[in-house]
Amino acid sequence: MLMSISIGTFWFIVAIIFGVGELMTTSLTLIWFSIGALISMVLSIFIESILIQVIIFAVISIGLLVIATKYLVDRDKNVKYNTNLQGIISQKAIVIKAIEPYETGIVKLNGEEWTAISKDEVKIEKGRIVEVVEIEGVKLIVREVSDINLDLEEQSDSVSKEIDIKIKTSE
Repeated sequence: MLMSISIGTFWFIVAIIFGVGELMTTSLTLIWFSIGALISMVLSIFIESILIQVIIFAVISIGLLVIATKYLVDRDKNVKYNTNLQGIISQKAIVIKAIEPYETGIVKLNGEEWTAISKDEVKIEKGRIVEVVEIEGVKLIVREVSDINLDLEEQSDSVSKEIDIKIKTSE
């Protein structure tokens, strides 16, 4: 026995399939085909030709996909993502090896050691507090922000991390 379904039911099943497919993906692509199928389902009440219904489904689905994708891509261009590296700009660090003019030194930031160079091309003594102004490759570009000279000679790594935390919270 052959079971027949109405064309409206067919479009509803197609919409469900695309909707379930969309739930299994991370991008907004199949949802537009689900919407196109729902619109075709409604229009199937007024339009008997299956060819015209399929054309309407294709035009609406692809049109929505193109319009939505263009809108989302244009909207995404204006978003500036804050990566971990960009997140350390403006943070304070402690100089643990003096930064000579035109040469790198070492700073400690969040318990990690980084090579650093002076933005103003001046000497920055060991123990001074600096602010990260740029990142160039794996090197921090810093400027001195305080004349305080911390005595780092006998401090352990955990104490240095504690100083990093104190510097951040005293801003």
